Amino acid sequence: MELFDLIQTRRSIRKYTKQKIDRETLEKIATAGLYAPNAGGRQGTKILMIDDADLIEKIGVINANCENRNWNAGVSSDQPSIIDDKTIQSGFYGCQALAMVCIQKRSKTAVNGIGTAFVCAENMVLQACAEGVSSVIVGRAEATFQQPELEGLPEKMGLDPDFMPIVFVCLGYIDGPYPKAKPRNEGRLIFYP
Repeated sequence: MELFDLIQTRRSIRKYTKQKIDRETLEKIATAGLYAPNAGGRQGTKILMIDDADLIEKIGVINANCENRNWNAGVSSDQPSIIDDKTIQSGFYGCQALAMVCIQKRSKTAVNGIGTAFVCAENMVLQACAEGVSSVIVGRAEATFQQPELEGLPEKMGLDPDFMPIVFVCLGYIDGPYPKAKPRNEGRLIFYP
């Protein structure tokens, strides 16, 4: 698939089957993230990949509880989020693999620190789509790991203590039909002159 087609095809998916993703595919998705543009060319991101469904669920429930779920705006009727459906308990929606994109703690306040993590996540979701794996980018990583029951967990899983999770990428195989693209809102592209 051409890159432009891939960009137009990829959707945020929040309903997953229990099917595991093989290690080779996970490595390819993570490698795409490692090749994302990085501020200053420092290669300042690290990716911690988890494929333990029970641990993902535990972290996901804590993640969901870090969100104000009383927004009035809906996210998606096809692929409801924890904002749309209060009965969804996990902010990771039953995904079978979870990538945590991490940056150095000192980079958090740098101009491009957090942006670098999200660019890494974007590369990962595009590669996942190319591999036939569905995904969604989920925030609240910092707040999630500030909760007492998860304190020190990233370090126990091998993350350098100078790094912190910034964003999650949920990965899995879609349960149900793949959603069509929503029409793009008018007036979002401006040319000058």
